[in-house]
Amino acid sequence: CPVLTEVPEESNDSIQDSFSLSDGLSSCEEFGNVMGKTPASAGPSPEPQFNVVTYPGNSPLIRAVAQGEDKNAAWRKDMEDASVLISDYGGKKGTSFFGVFDGFHGRSSAELAARELPVLLLEQLVKADPSFSLASEQRDFLSRMETLFERDSPVSVDQGTMTKEQQMTQAFTIAFAHMDRILGLGRNETSKLRWSGCASVICMVEEEEVTPEEVVTPEEEDPKTLHGRMHIANCGNIHAVLYKQGKSFNVTKDHSTANSEERKRILKEGGAISINKNHGLVEGLLLATRGFGNYGDRKLRKVVLPTPSCVSLGLDPSSGLLVLGSRGLWDGVQPEEIAHVVRRCIRNCQRCHSHTKATKEQLRDLCSFTLQEPAENQEAAIEKPPCRGGMEDQEPSASYRQPKDPTNREDAGRAAVEDVNYEQLAASICSKLLQRAMASGSRENISVMVILLQGLEVLGVQSEDGV
Repeated sequence: CPVLTEVPEESNDSIQDSFSLSDGLSSCEEFGNVMGKTPASAGPSPEPQFNVVTYPGNSPLIRAVAQGEDKNAAWRKDMEDASVLISDYGGKKGTSFFGVFDGFHGRSSAELAARELPVLLLEQLVKADPSFSLASEQRDFLSRMETLFERDSPVSVDQGTMTKEQQMTQAFTIAFAHMDRILGLGRNETSKLRWSGCASVICMVEEEEVTPEEVVTPEEEDPKTLHGRMHIANCGNIHAVLYKQGKSFNVTKDHSTANSEERKRILKEGGAISINKNHGLVEGLLLATRGFGNYGDRKLRKVVLPTPSCVSLGLDPSSGLLVLGSRGLWDGVQPEEIAHVVRRCIRNCQRCHSHTKATKEQLRDLCSFTLQEPAENQEAAIEKPPCRGGMEDQEPSASYRQPKDPTNREDAGRAAVEDVNYEQLAASICSKLLQRAMASGSRENISVMVILLQGLEVLGVQSEDGV
């Protein structure tokens, strides 16, 4: 996606977002440890309140996560989306799983997929990587489904001859096929005419340890540098957008009737596309050309496939954040608009830090007159700024670390971001995206997941430069 051209700022930059705690992620608790939920900070605001919850980062690669949703009651009677977050996925420390599921014709497919797809994917990962493991309840669940999966007989490929990206593509493809097969059992279905279905986008983030032979590191740094990769798969018309170095990149493929390749496939396989919408609907019912479920409608089952598109991307210090969203978000927000929302939220946070920094200097001056302690103890007596993040992996003194060179924009930008309350920043971006989607006329349920990655230092510099 091209860089978004800067647009005039809204007249009221001082509006504070309000959030309320939502427990809509409990569906994944049976099969994985969910990141600890904390409510986003609340404040008086005339803006509508959204269900936004925040999670602390569980690895050096992830600063914080915010998940928000809104039923969009003006247009939708029920909430049919579901989301899932799992830390230490598969018992592997530093690995996280994220997913957003956009349901249609009911919520049951999205709920079951959010709960069981992580287990089905983990089953495939364990075969290739012994560092992953299955819990006892997960093995019991898979054993009950073993007979069902025997109908699917994928061609066996030697894992040793495959690259990591090929292994992940195969794991995603098999897991998605198994999930679709499970939905054919009709558990929890309430529709008497047409069973529900859902589109999905999932992401797995894992750490990688790069040796000195693979990357050149400065002499003063640790000889082993922490890097990471994220593996993303989507099936349907919901997407993941990566913000990196001032640009927004849609890293997923659009499986909808707006995609000419998908239109050709639908027609070639004997399906029909109506003309009652802009790009038409599959069999007059669905905009998505791929997804889970849709049992009970033989025509949809024939052409709407559960085959995902997959991509693996390396993470480095320039990777800023990843946004996962349901169709309701992308109906109102273009991928390139993510850049503008992110920059504005960071600037607001930096203004907050400027005020906090000034307050800290005043306290330091006050302490110098009222305390008769050595200079090294005076710093400890200074109150921590309220905007300081609660990251467990940072040193207690990180909020007072000064840039090596105050005149250097990179050092200054990096120091400005070190004090950020990451959860609050993620919640602000998440709420702004929800607000923007609704204001732009989205008529669908809206679900958003904002994952702040390790590139916040770069984001701080870019925001100061107005990139």
